[in-house]
Amino acid sequence: MKISAVIYIALLFSCSNDTPASSENNTSKPSDNNKIKDDFSYLAVNASGKIQKIGNNTGKISTFSQFEGLNESYFVHLNNITTNSEKIFLINHISPSDKLYIFDKKTKTTISKELVFPKEITGFEPTLTSIIWDESKKILYGIIVDNPYSKSPTNTCYFIKINPNNFTITYEGLTFNQTASSSAYLNNNKVYSSYLNDGFTIEIDLVNNTAKKVLYNNAKTTYIKPIAYDNNMAYCFRQVPSRNILTKLNLSNNTYEDVLPNESFYSYPPFGNGFIDKLNDQYICFMTDSQQFQILKYNISTKTFSVLKITSDSTIDSNLIIIDKIDN
Repeated sequence: MKISAVIYIALLFSCSNDTPASSENNTSKPSDNNKIKDDFSYLAVNASGKIQKIGNNTGKISTFSQFEGLNESYFVHLNNITTNSEKIFLINHISPSDKLYIFDKKTKTTISKELVFPKEITGFEPTLTSIIWDESKKILYGIIVDNPYSKSPTNTCYFIKINPNNFTITYEGLTFNQTASSSAYLNNNKVYSSYLNDGFTIEIDLVNNTAKKVLYNNAKTTYIKPIAYDNNMAYCFRQVPSRNILTKLNLSNNTYEDVLPNESFYSYPPFGNGFIDKLNDQYICFMTDSQQFQILKYNISTKTFSVLKITSDSTIDSNLIIIDKIDN
C-alpha cells in the first residue's frame, strides 16, 4: 500500500470571489497566447516526476524532462522535492524504503540510490516527509516521521542531513513531535516545518541543534505553501473556515499579517512550498479556481497581484509544484 493513500489527504479549499482595489487582474485567455511572448518559464515538477516549463506570460505548459526511474504509477509528495541552481532533488517512498533521485538540469540525467537511515532512527516505517536544500553548506536537510500511517501530532520526527555527493546520512540526535512535515523551508540558519492540520510550527535551530514549537499570534495557525522572503519574513496561504488568505509571517516575533484580507484562493495540492521570484519581487504559487489551473503572482513591493491561467495541449496533472525559473 502506497504511503500516499494513507498519510496525506489532499484537501481542496474553497474560496470567495472578492477582488481588492489593489489587484492587477490581468489573466490571459488561451486565445491570446499566440500574441503574448514569454520572458522566461517557471520550472515545475509533478507527482510522477515529470519536469515541465510554464511560460510566465502565456501560461503555456510544456515538457522539459523526466526523472529517470520514475513513472506515472509512482506518487511523489511535493514536500519531498527541492532544488538548487544545478540540480533537482526528489525523494520517492516505495514501502518500506526511501530513494533519493538527483536530476541534473544541464545534462537532463538522473542518478538515484536507496537511502539507509542510521540505526538510531526507529519506528513502524521511518519515512522522509520533507527535504530542504542549504546552499551555504551544500547539503540536504531531511525530516523523517517514525510512523507515516499515524495522524497524531505527537509522532516522533527526526532531523537529518544528507550528503548529495555520496548519499550518506548524518543524524545528530535531534527529534521533535509533529504529525509529519507537509512543508519545510530554510531561513537564517533555521528550518521551519509545519503540518497542515497541526496548527503549530516546529522551528529548528541549526546552530544549536534544537527544536521548539512556535505559534503565530499566540494561536494555532494552519498555513500552507510557505517560503522565506528575507531574514525576517515569509509568505504563505493561511487557512481559515471556507477560504485561504495570502499571509505574511514575521519570523522575528512569530506574528502574521494578512496581506490580501479580502481575497481568497484555492491552493491544491496543499503540500510543498511556494516560490519567490527574486528578480521580480514576487511570491509565486500554483493554485486552482473552479478546476482552472492558475499561477498566483503577488508583488511584494507594490502589494498587488495577478493571476495567470495555465493552458496545455494535453491533460494537466494538478499535483505539481513550482520550484524555479529558467530561460526560454
